[in-house]
Amino acid sequence: MMRTIDIILIAVMLVAATVTYKIKHDAEKQVVEIKKIQRQIAFEKDTINLLKADWSLMTQPNRLQRLSDIYQAQLKLQPVDVTQIGLFDDIPMKQADDIEKLIGGSADLVASVDSMSTGSIVQSAAAPMRIVVPGVRP
Repeated sequence: MMRTIDIILIAVMLVAATVTYKIKHDAEKQVVEIKKIQRQIAFEKDTINLLKADWSLMTQPNRLQRLSDIYQAQLKLQPVDVTQIGLFDDIPMKQADDIEKLIGGSADLVASVDSMSTGSIVQSAAAPMRIVVPGVRP
């Protein structure tokens, strides 16, 4: 009887040791993966910083002025006139379109929505303009 309990306890101990080893191994794999991702993040941050520095060098006003002077003939650049600069409020609002102008004055063709749920459009020459919505009574 004592031997059966000993065998069961030894089996439980082996299973516990195996599970512990597997958890430790998986945790070590995750740590390696985390370090790899952290190195990638650091590399990307360094790349972003390098690109920002490169951008600031490329957009220096004296460099752009030299390039503008060199390629003046090809680009045909002109200085900005003072009257070209305005405020947002100076832009006029768009006028509402007249529906008759949009449809071209053709009142003979009128589109009405079919009462079926397919939403197909039916054109008729004499019917007044109406939209039929399924489930809603006029």
